[in-house]
Amino acid sequence: MSAARAAVALALAGCAALLASGCATMQSDTYTRDTMVVDLADALRDEALKIPEDGRREKLVSGLIQLRELMLSESMLKAGDTPTAAPKLPGPEGAEQPAPPWAEMFAPRNLVIGFFTRSKNFDDVPGDDGLEVRLQPLDQFGDPTKAVGSYRIEILESRSLASEKRGLRLGHWFVSVLDAASNRKYYDPVDRSYVFPLMWDREIPAGTAVIVQATYYPPGGFTEKLFAQRMIRIGSESESP
Repeated sequence: MSAARAAVALALAGCAALLASGCATMQSDTYTRDTMVVDLADALRDEALKIPEDGRREKLVSGLIQLRELMLSESMLKAGDTPTAAPKLPGPEGAEQPAPPWAEMFAPRNLVIGFFTRSKNFDDVPGDDGLEVRLQPLDQFGDPTKAVGSYRIEILESRSLASEKRGLRLGHWFVSVLDAASNRKYYDPVDRSYVFPLMWDREIPAGTAVIVQATYYPPGGFTEKLFAQRMIRIGSESESP
């Protein structure tokens, strides 16, 4: 873990040095300061994923995603801008290569939270202590497909009488599916969904209505992220898409 932390620290130092210098060595029409910052954020995410999988790694990666989204929201890339590079397709271990047309045809275009997403009891103690979230990526034809990348899952209070239905965040997880092993671990070939067992930090009373919110990030970047949400009631199956 120390080597991975050192790599992250080195990348951060490089980022600060480049920004401080005004990026004098990288000024061109095809590589601007904005794209450099985004590339550095992606590189930091990749370094963080080398840390052994535990709660600390997931929090770090999730924080880097939020940082990248914040940078984009600050107009570093204007709304409606599209990447100029060729389409990317994740390869083994999250690597990237130009995607042929037949592969793009079946790439994920939509995300659905499965009907059987529900709270669940993962131990012998009575009462649910987590969520079993089922996420189904869909291609452009509306058919289930696999999606290598990263998934952020949140549960939020459901406020049915308020103008803003989403209330306080009750749980937050980040799950990486970047290699063959993690695909075998999480993918259910019968349901054709990714199944994530997620333990929550504090108990949520049975009968509580919550919103399950999921975001999919492809390994090549964050501009093509997919989003879905569904309301469920703790102690029962999902209610609505």
